[in-house]
Amino acid sequence: MKTGRNDKCWCGSGKKFKRCHYGRENETPVSKGEAIGHSQKNASRKYCYAPADLKHECSQKIINAHTVSKSSSLKEIADESNHVLGLKINFANIARNKGELIPEKIGINKASTFKGFCSKHDKSLFSCIEDREFIGDEEQCLALMCRSVAKEIYAKEGGLHTSDFAKNSDKGKSLLVQMLIQKFAANHETGTNAALAELSNLKSQLDDQLLGKSIGNLSHLIIDSTSPMPVAVSSIIAPMNDFDGNLIQDLGDLNIVAEHLVFNSFSSDGKGYVVFSWSKNSTKVLTFIESLLALEPKKIFSALIRFFFGVAENTFISPIWWDSLSDEQKDKINGLIMSGISPFEPNNDNLLVDDGVNFSGWNIGSIRKINF
Repeated sequence: MKTGRNDKCWCGSGKKFKRCHYGRENETPVSKGEAIGHSQKNASRKYCYAPADLKHECSQKIINAHTVSKSSSLKEIADESNHVLGLKINFANIARNKGELIPEKIGINKASTFKGFCSKHDKSLFSCIEDREFIGDEEQCLALMCRSVAKEIYAKEGGLHTSDFAKNSDKGKSLLVQMLIQKFAANHETGTNAALAELSNLKSQLDDQLLGKSIGNLSHLIIDSTSPMPVAVSSIIAPMNDFDGNLIQDLGDLNIVAEHLVFNSFSSDGKGYVVFSWSKNSTKVLTFIESLLALEPKKIFSALIRFFFGVAENTFISPIWWDSLSDEQKDKINGLIMSGISPFEPNNDNLLVDDGVNFSGWNIGSIRKINF
């Protein structure tokens, strides 16, 4: 059926066809420069994710807030030039590396930053983890969660801007390609909006705890060592499969409210820590955690490496530790980094399952459960 000029456009924009996709195949394609410009603008958005009740206190000066502490954690694993290895995720860098994401040197002043808090709230909300030794109390664990969740909301909101940009990237393309691009952008937007709704609900719960409106609703698992953790990470995920490859929640069903797990890996005062945090009523996340705890202690560090690089982008590596790895181990990590990048590849159910490629460099000292 042919679309008339005054009919609603087939893409779902709500505009008339003549003001939307009519003649789109003859328009000038989006340039590489335009794509880079969008990427840079998207990464420069400024907002303070402090609780709404504290917004009146904002200093209005939005800073480059660190999701992983620079003064302790990043400095602990940096080389002599104060650089760590991390992923530079922007259009220009991805284009230069021909679509590959590879660990590259990043200065600790720039690593793990995002423009998500004003100077006042970055100091007041996170001084408990920036200015004192980590002891794993509930205040510190809550602060770690809040920072990770804010960073993920910032990223998801950026994803919506990218979806809008992608809808215009079909200029100069054939009708079939236009339809594929619009379909992909629409699906991405639907999934991102669903994730944002869930994350916003979780943030509201965390804000209530920050403001003292509720207590005891969070669970934490703290793994520590007497040596710094060579991989620093701050992220959040709704885990699909556990460490045995078992499906624990189907994220393809948008009618199901996903359960999220926040995780942080960092160093403090020469010691290394991995902290998992989740809502106490998240039974599926608890199943995931139990599959990790069921592993032999000597296998846990390798499992953490598979998890960090397989599901998180906000990950930073000690250059010294990286240089100590074999080619096989580096290839394994690079493969984990690229897993799930293509939206056309099926989910790898066995991503976290032990495949015989093991890692060393961090010996677990103790494992502590809080409010299980």
